[in-house]
Amino acid sequence: MTIKITNLQFFVAVATSQNLTQAAQRVHRTPAAVSLSLKQLEEELGGPLFEGERKNQLSPLGRFVLQEAQRELNHFEKTISTIKTYAKAETGLVRVAAVPSFAITLLPPLLKAFHQQYPQFHLDIRDMDSQKVAQAVLSGEVDIGIATVPASLPNVSQEFLFADAFCLVCAASHPLCALGRPVRWSDLEGQTFIDSGMGGAINAAEFRHIRDQSTLSVRNTTSLLALVAQGLGVTLLPELLSHSASQQLRFLPLADERIMRTVSVITPPRDSLNHASYLFLKALKASPFPPV
Repeated sequence: MTIKITNLQFFVAVATSQNLTQAAQRVHRTPAAVSLSLKQLEEELGGPLFEGERKNQLSPLGRFVLQEAQRELNHFEKTISTIKTYAKAETGLVRVAAVPSFAITLLPPLLKAFHQQYPQFHLDIRDMDSQKVAQAVLSGEVDIGIATVPASLPNVSQEFLFADAFCLVCAASHPLCALGRPVRWSDLEGQTFIDSGMGGAINAAEFRHIRDQSTLSVRNTTSLLALVAQGLGVTLLPELLSHSASQQLRFLPLADERIMRTVSVITPPRDSLNHASYLFLKALKASPFPPV
């Protein structure tokens, strides 16, 4: 006899409810059917799963089987969800995760053109920081990621899109706007610096010191820009965001011209992309982006 997934489901229902009748209601079966399933499982395992007949106290074997069964059932449910998602993707689902600077500025016209060309496809767009973009691609949560990622990121295909400089962002009325030259790190002494979380790859010791001294972190780009516009402090953001910034903000160049970020498109192995995602990836790579 082979242990069936339903045997484990019925056992977990009884073990967690400690009542055969309630468990039967949960799994939409009769108590007799659930009882028979438990008997079959015990026969297959060669030992009792419960102490006594009331099914309200697990045996040592039952406690072990419960732990393993719950883990296996969680994996089974995730597998079914993945299969359903893939099946939907075959009908035209494109799942994209992008860093906010790209999602706000360069992605909208690309999405508009793609949607006009392929109105039958469903587009699922999310914005998140680079680390979460990479995690979403690796876990299969999205098909295409657009982010700043390590060159050695395993198990994905990675292709460079563009690079842009970081800028010092401040309110339009901030005294730094009157410098008349690129901002030096020394100019930020005494300034309230808001850490955006985007400068993790910046190796300049002066910047690391400024970031480490910061007592304010804001990871949502929209909220961050609003706070800077109100004069709460200054921050460091990619120049790309300046194209959509309000008139209340200024993006000032840095004297340290090494402070750049690269943006890449990352995908799982190419043969796992559905047709709709493949077409979107092709359109993405054909789009004009800021020069290096």
